[in-house]
Amino acid sequence: MMADRKAAVSRVLIASDDRELNAALARLLTEHAPALNADGPESVLSDVRGREGLRLLIIGETGTDFVALDLLEAVKEQRADVAVLVVSAHPTVEHATESIRRGAEDFVPVPYSEEIVRKEVERILEAAELRDRVATLDRLVATRYGFERIISRSTRMRAVFDRATAASRSDTPVLIIGETGTGKELIARAIHSNSRRARRPFVPINCAALPHDLVESELFGHRRGAFSGAFTDHPGLFVAAHGGSLFLDEVGELPLEVQAKLLRVLQDGEVRPVGGLESRRVDVRIIAASNRTFSAMRDNRMRQDLFFRLSVLVIEIPPLRERREDLPLLIAHFLNAMQEHGVRRVEGIDPQALDLLSEYHFPGNVRELENMIEGLSVVLPLDRATIRAEDVGGWLRRRGAAATKRTSDATHVPLKLDELEAWAIAEALRQSHGNKSVAAQILGISRDTLYRKLHEMGLYAELSDSQT
Repeated sequence: MMADRKAAVSRVLIASDDRELNAALARLLTEHAPALNADGPESVLSDVRGREGLRLLIIGETGTDFVALDLLEAVKEQRADVAVLVVSAHPTVEHATESIRRGAEDFVPVPYSEEIVRKEVERILEAAELRDRVATLDRLVATRYGFERIISRSTRMRAVFDRATAASRSDTPVLIIGETGTGKELIARAIHSNSRRARRPFVPINCAALPHDLVESELFGHRRGAFSGAFTDHPGLFVAAHGGSLFLDEVGELPLEVQAKLLRVLQDGEVRPVGGLESRRVDVRIIAASNRTFSAMRDNRMRQDLFFRLSVLVIEIPPLRERREDLPLLIAHFLNAMQEHGVRRVEGIDPQALDLLSEYHFPGNVRELENMIEGLSVVLPLDRATIRAEDVGGWLRRRGAAATKRTSDATHVPLKLDELEAWAIAEALRQSHGNKSVAAQILGISRDTLYRKLHEMGLYAELSDSQT
C-alpha cells in the first residue's frame, strides 16, 4: 500500500491482484488515483473504511485467487457512497451482469481502451461531485428554512408550526393568512423544504406586483406570436415549478379571469399557454398567501370555488403585537444575524428600550422589527454596544408613534404635553405627506417654529426639505 501524502486525500483508489495492471491504471489516472497494492480483501476494506473523501474504488482482476465480486459486495455494504468500477480479465457476459447486480458502477474488460477508462472515471467523479453539492444544498436549505429556524416561544405560533408541519406531509393546497411582515413566505418555504418536494423548485411570485395584462402569460406561459412582443415561447411559472411548489403571494389580487384558469389547473393538473392549442401536464403543489383576513378572503374579490379549493388547509399567522413575548428572542436573533454578516457587533437592548417596543403596535410586524434593529445598530454611537430607550424613542417619534400604547385604536392621542406636541407634529407631517409648509399651516404655527420644534425633537437633520 502506498504511504505518500497524496494517497491520504485521494478520491480514487485502485486495488488489483496484478501489480502491472495496478501500476498501469495508476499512471493512466495519475491526476486522480494513487495505486493501492491489494495484499488481500481485508487491507482494501480497511483502507476504504478510513477514507471519508473516497468516491471511487477501481477493482482490477486478472488471476483467480482475488475474488472481485466478493470484495465489491463487501465494499458496498460498508460504504454505499463509494462507486466501484470493475476492470476484469474475465470479460464474460455473466461476470459483467453479476458485477452490475452486486452494485458495480460499470464493468470494463481487459485489454481496455485508455480513453474509455479515463472518461468513465471522470463521469463517475462528476456524478459524485454533483451528489455532494445537492447534499450540501439540502443541508443549507434545511438549516435556513427548517421549522426550528422560525423564532418564537408563543403558544399561538406553536399552533402555526403544528399546522405547517402537517402541511409538509401532504400535497394539499395551503392558504397562509397573515398581515404584511408576519413571515408568510418563510412558513411557505419551511413547508416546501420539509416536504417530499424539497429537492424540486420553490417558485415564489407576488401576484399583486404582476401587471394585469401579463399575469396569465407569467403563470401559464405563452406561445410565440400570441400577442405583441411575444417573440419566443415562454413556459410560465407552473412549468418552472414542475415537481415542486408554487407560492402565490397575495393570491386575492389575481384578476377574476385568471382565477378561473388557476382553478382549472388545480382541478386537472394541466396548463395551456396563451396562444397554445395543447395543454401540458404539471405536477405542482400550490401554497397561497394573503394579508387579508380569512373572512375578507371569503367575502371579497376571490371566486368562491377557488377560495374553497385553496383553503383546504388554512394557516393563520398572528401579528407581532399579539405575541409580544417573542420580542426578546427575535431581537437577539436579528442582532446575531447582523454580526454574522459583518454589519457590526451590538450586544443587546436595554430593558427600558424593550419596554418601549412592547408598547408599540408594529404595523409592519416582524419585518418592521428587523429593519428597526438593523437601522438602530448601524447608527449606534461607536462607544456603545447596546440599544437604549432614547434610541428606540427617537425611532418611534420618527414614525409618529412616540406614545403608541397596546391598543388597536390608530387614533389614540397621548395626554402628556410633550408627547402630545410630538404626536401633533408627527400627525401633521403625515397628513401633509412630509411637506413642512403645509404641516405648519395645519398646526397653526410658523414654518420657523416648526423647524425649531423639529430641531428640539432631534428630527431636523433627518427630515428632508425636498418636499417643502
